[in-house]
Amino acid sequence: MGLFALVVILLLGLGLRVDYAWEGRAPVYDAVAYERIAANLEQGEGFTLGAGATQPASNYSPGVPLLVGGIYELSGGMHERFARIVLALIGWLSVLFAYLIGRRLSGPAAGLAGAGAVAIYPALLEYQGMLIGEPLAATLLSGAVLAMLCVRDRRPAAYRAGGAVAGVPHSGGRREAASEHMGEGRRDMTRAPRWLVPGLMLGALALVRPEYLGISLLVAVVVLTRDRTEWRTGAAKAAILLAGVALVVAPWTIRNAAVLDRLVPVSTGGGQVLFAGSYLPSDGDPERVGREVLERHPGLARRLSSPFVADSATNNERVETVVDRFRLEQILAALAAQRHVGVPSDEALGRMGRERLWDDLSERPLEYGGFVAAKVWRAWSRGPREVMERPAWVALHWALVGFGLFGLAVLARRRPWEALLIGTLLVAVTAIVALLVASPRRVLVTIPLVAALAGVGATASYTWLCSRVRH
Repeated sequence: MGLFALVVILLLGLGLRVDYAWEGRAPVYDAVAYERIAANLEQGEGFTLGAGATQPASNYSPGVPLLVGGIYELSGGMHERFARIVLALIGWLSVLFAYLIGRRLSGPAAGLAGAGAVAIYPALLEYQGMLIGEPLAATLLSGAVLAMLCVRDRRPAAYRAGGAVAGVPHSGGRREAASEHMGEGRRDMTRAPRWLVPGLMLGALALVRPEYLGISLLVAVVVLTRDRTEWRTGAAKAAILLAGVALVVAPWTIRNAAVLDRLVPVSTGGGQVLFAGSYLPSDGDPERVGREVLERHPGLARRLSSPFVADSATNNERVETVVDRFRLEQILAALAAQRHVGVPSDEALGRMGRERLWDDLSERPLEYGGFVAAKVWRAWSRGPREVMERPAWVALHWALVGFGLFGLAVLARRRPWEALLIGTLLVAVTAIVALLVASPRRVLVTIPLVAALAGVGATASYTWLCSRVRH
């Protein structure tokens, strides 16, 4: 019965994703930019957005454009539908990975619950209808976690249960325990190269979502803590994990150093998202940043609107014109040019963002705390896309978050290291939301992990209810 349910869920998830990819959806701005960069790559023009771009191509993460550009090259032309279908097939793997993670953590029922939620989660399906990175990133993140859990669990069953290491009653027990422990340490060292696989997946993830380059360092620390008694083994595993990340990311970093003439590990644009994400007057809503900046800098609104609005116009009229005609990155670039003449826009915005962040933390800590809370709520309270505002999908999202938190607590008692690993990832994503732009798209990448945790929480709740009914 369980196998039949799994097959149904996998086929449902596959069918829905291929259908969305075949039909397509109106692309968001980032998807348009990715497709344009991929087309330019296929035409031999390089990693560029071409004339008329509102920001440099280096501001965009390279993962999706490089992958789609490669698909275009292999398929002999710019076949966008085919590229969407390939991305949908990769995205479908997140359904399988959610099942395998849930099953490994708490049994088949937990896996099925998690996989079922991922299979029908509307925001993931919507993004399969365009060339965007979130479904791809969700697969890479869940795949990396699954790979780490698999490598972590490759120990003899007797050893995991305690075996000789737990001690035996006869006088030679301690020697046998020590010998067994040393033998397991040597086996762990020989298995250490297997940590390269999750490292490679985390590296690919960083090319799709650059913030995961820093998160990978935290994951390496978690891996290091797993072998507290054999620190050399833990250090070797963590080093191999990071080596895998570096193998994927380093070629692009070297390319950036040659093209941009500065050290850029993955992409530029960090200053822009820091400034926008720490702009207190926006109340945590990134869509309000541009308007608030213009209202607080009338000279900027006048400068940007001068080709379109008469000098006699009010500042409100100018603000409305600029908001309608210009994108946020153009408004922020103009502000950076006004405040720091001759300094590259991203560097200037990063400097301004850090200054504003420090001032707000030191002068208005309570107000800034409320600002951060509003950002975290915005990112976690619902999924991206309008479809997630429908009551049924709001209920699904909150069921995943609620049961996911409970599942993480259950896991902390049953399997502390696994709880630490997944919890670290979720806390890191939440911290990035709190610091940078509070987009639900950042949270969307973690949905397969949250769904697997929700499966753990749901099955634990069911077991508890059954025990209460029996008694």
